[in-house]
Amino acid sequence: MDVVKEGDYVLLWHSNGIRVVTKVRRDGVISTVRGILKMSEIIGKPYGSRILTNLGHTFYITKPDMVDVLLKMPRVTQPIYPKDSSALLIMLNVKPGSRVLEAGLGSGYAASIIATYIGPWGHLVSIERNPRYIAVARETLRIMGILDVVDLINGDVSRIKLPSSYFDSALLDMGDPWSAIPVVADSLRHGCNIAVYVPTINQVERVIRSMVDSGLIDVKMFEVNWREWKTIPGEVRPNTWTLSHTGFIIVAKRP
Repeated sequence: MDVVKEGDYVLLWHSNGIRVVTKVRRDGVISTVRGILKMSEIIGKPYGSRILTNLGHTFYITKPDMVDVLLKMPRVTQPIYPKDSSALLIMLNVKPGSRVLEAGLGSGYAASIIATYIGPWGHLVSIERNPRYIAVARETLRIMGILDVVDLINGDVSRIKLPSSYFDSALLDMGDPWSAIPVVADSLRHGCNIAVYVPTINQVERVIRSMVDSGLIDVKMFEVNWREWKTIPGEVRPNTWTLSHTGFIIVAKRP
């Protein structure tokens, strides 16, 4: 039987839509609008069990999704949110065994998602200029159990000697991606894609120009809109809060 252990990440779910994702500590206390839960009472319970707050409200104890855990990790930069990372996985044709280059590791969110999809058969090379970011990302990857799939490199991708025609895809999430596009383009296998993620429209023009000047083709640009709805029977409607613009995605292909 799979039971909750100290150190596990759990999802506590209430029927009115309350979701609490937390790391279980024996002395921890969770405060919600439906009452208080003591973590010591969760430890040892089977996943799928129910627990009552001090006010008598029921929460389910279950396992969180990968993204739930990622969003609890420390952040040193703005992460690529699930709505964008899911689109990037598709546009970059990421699959088990893929060899992927990432420049701009940040907090390690995108690296964690990519490494999960490529699995132990794949290879992710993540390059980051800031050594502090690498330290944070390394711990995130360790907690997610995928550190051994990723090679973390401290440096500037535009100045690192990359193998020619090696990677199946590349993701650039950095302030000046146009400086790295020529080098990264040469590291891609023919017919493979590069994606650039930037938050502002003035960056987009420079990215597209660099892609064209580097001989890349089939350039596409888009943003992903995500609108969640309330799913309580009798109250189904759009959520009051919505996640709007986060970034632009520009994708191009090495011919």
